[in-house]
Amino acid sequence: MSDVLRVLAQVPTWEENNVDSWRRDLQEQEEHGDGAVHGVWVLEVASAVRGVATVKRGRRVPKTIDGRLWTVYLEYLIIDEDHRGGGRRYGARLEEHVMRELARQGCSGAFLHVFKRDDGWQDALEFWERRAWEQAASSQATHILMTKETAASAPEPS
Repeated sequence: MSDVLRVLAQVPTWEENNVDSWRRDLQEQEEHGDGAVHGVWVLEVASAVRGVATVKRGRRVPKTIDGRLWTVYLEYLIIDEDHRGGGRRYGARLEEHVMRELARQGCSGAFLHVFKRDDGWQDALEFWERRAWEQAASSQATHILMTKETAASAPEPS
């Protein structure tokens, strides 16, 4: 758990009080597995944590974006700063895994925020766009809302 918390502590808006929340989320994931309200996925390579993604679900999460209700919030997807770039595709691999798992669990999609106050937000926006996340028309001056349907909910090609 300490390696997971070490990576999460690299979140640009990290605050000390997040640690207790993340510990609870990790404990809930251990106890309930995929049925946990707050999901946590860890990307490990050679038995070392390279990335962590967290999602929030439940009655407080649903958000209507551009007329559609989204029930899963991708809160964080962060790759250990020592392992970013270099063509390893850790971020892409973790995002693909999370979206596959959400589809397997019957989730139709997810939403996220790209906060403009964070250093590197433009790089983050480009990353999400390359991963086929779409900017919502209801984005704000302070952040960009993005959505993506899971493979299970995407319309069949004609």
